[in-house]
Amino acid sequence: MPAKPMFRRKQYIVKKGMQFRYIGIVFGLVILASIITGYTVFATGWTLLGEKLASVYPQGRLMFVIKATNVALIRNLLFISPALFILPLLFSHRIAGPVYRIEKSILDITKGDLALKIKLRKGDELTDLAEIINSMTENIRTTIALNKDKSAAIQKDLDNIRSAIAAQPQDRAKIESVITSLQTKLTELDSSLNTWTTS
Repeated sequence: MPAKPMFRRKQYIVKKGMQFRYIGIVFGLVILASIITGYTVFATGWTLLGEKLASVYPQGRLMFVIKATNVALIRNLLFISPALFILPLLFSHRIAGPVYRIEKSILDITKGDLALKIKLRKGDELTDLAEIINSMTENIRTTIALNKDKSAAIQKDLDNIRSAIAAQPQDRAKIESVITSLQTKLTELDSSLNTWTTS
């Protein structure tokens, strides 16, 4: 049996607002943490070593080392910035893609399409929510199918009443039997419909 092809999301930006907020928060926090960490290490190191180095290096040379360290720190932050943007983007589509798919599926359900099944890609988030929605639509489909069967049975009984009345208006026992059967089926239908809260 050939291996099932793995579907990859071709479009990484599917919910712009959500994804860019996520990327902005992650990017900002990582840059802030990097700056604070870098300058904490830098300031602590220079505070502890500054007096000792001042006696070894001339003042101009010491300032050159401090500036070179600042430039290296800023250059490295700028160098890793694209990765700090791309990595959250690559991860955010694992959330935004399922959110987009689930929203679209729920809109289809509200239009009456209960045949759909939400399928998410391997590694996507929100798979538990998708399974709950799939289970819900399956339950609704089953209930509707049962109710359609009961409705068809009621229609058949009504047709039997009509034909019994047309054939033999005096056969009251047969008519009562069909009416009792109809009443039972109607009670079952009401019971099935009452499992759903509508207000």
